[in-house]
Amino acid sequence: MLADIEAFRRERDAEKASDFEHPWMKYAGVFKDDPTFEQVQAYIEQYRCELDAEMEEYYRKLDAEKE
Repeated sequence: MLADIEAFRRERDAEKASDFEHPWMKYAGVFKDDPTFEQVQAYIEQYRCELDAEMEEYYRKLDAEKE
């Protein structure tokens, strides 16, 4: 009886997992034919590098104040 219940639970959980689709999957590949995608990615990378440099400078100043 207990084995039947466990088997039922495993089967039910497997069915739920196979029906699950990540909510963002419907957007996968939406930019595959977009000619500006790589340019936007480059802008994002440049901006993140600028933010990283600003944060590094900020922490460097904090460390200098402690000394």
